[in-house]
Amino acid sequence: MKVLSLIVPSYNSEQFLDKCLASFIDDTVIDKLDIIVVNDGSTDNTPDIANKYCDRYPQSVRLINQENKGHGGALNTGCENAKGKYLKVIDADDWIDTENLSVFISKLEEIESDVVLTHYTTVNVSDGVVKRWMSYPIDFERNYDLNEISENWNHFDRCFTFHGITYKTDFYQNSGYRLSEKVFYEDHEFSTFPACYANSVYPIDLSLYCYRVGDINQSVSEQNSVKRLSHTETVLKRFVSEFNNNLNKLYSKEFVANKAKILLISHISTALLSDSDRKRGKKCAKEIMAYFKTNFPMVYGMCKKKYLTLKLMHFFRIKKKTLDKLIHGKLYLRLKGANDFN
Repeated sequence: MKVLSLIVPSYNSEQFLDKCLASFIDDTVIDKLDIIVVNDGSTDNTPDIANKYCDRYPQSVRLINQENKGHGGALNTGCENAKGKYLKVIDADDWIDTENLSVFISKLEEIESDVVLTHYTTVNVSDGVVKRWMSYPIDFERNYDLNEISENWNHFDRCFTFHGITYKTDFYQNSGYRLSEKVFYEDHEFSTFPACYANSVYPIDLSLYCYRVGDINQSVSEQNSVKRLSHTETVLKRFVSEFNNNLNKLYSKEFVANKAKILLISHISTALLSDSDRKRGKKCAKEIMAYFKTNFPMVYGMCKKKYLTLKLMHFFRIKKKTLDKLIHGKLYLRLKGANDFN
């Protein structure tokens, strides 16, 4: 049986795909991997690169070609076709820490948890800065339920992300959840649904995912974040819909609220501090906050104070880069404190 499905959504990824796939190759565990490259309508040499790995490792690497459905559509296809005990998504321009792969596989063979969390690193291609993002549970390698997660959210939030999460395949597939297609930032959906229904979350003190940042062409760049504010709004409204229509357990609601808070604050900070059209940005932030006040008052209450602070920063023309420096400074102290405590 395959232990881990590594799903690689790929669109015009010829510049990066070889490095990504090469990072999966460890002869000691290759037979336990189910590597799925989803070619999402690429017009470059992406399928040719994937096929080289299919030829070399026919028992472990598969290529699925489809018409363009966006990142979410590629994830949907990959997750539906996963055959491993667990599944993890690695974007084609990212890679994994090969040295830790065999350890990760051995851990997955021993457990049955719905969700597994691992640390990850960001690698900034513009300045070379590498940062490690970690969770700090009281104990690693034991199961937590979502009630414990919500009560100790700051111990887990940094790795309850697209880059830190691994799903038990049958748990994910049986949820029937399908990600939004042809919108950006649906990775927030992936790390929230179906995780909000998990009975067991298992953190491992191991760094696996290497996340490439610092490229102005990425969806997370400031310029593209402004262009795609409507995409973030679409994902936020799907959070609201899921919360109001499908969740009936308090711990699930609290978990989704914590996740929605992160995305909403990011959305309004981009609108207020990054949009060069200041009136448009102010209007965007005001409208989404009004929507949450009516439809998701729990998260509105969690974000109201931050919203007022961001409005003040907007008034004084403070830019998002300044805010990011302040946040990263606080985060450094928070991480340092956690490290000192441990």
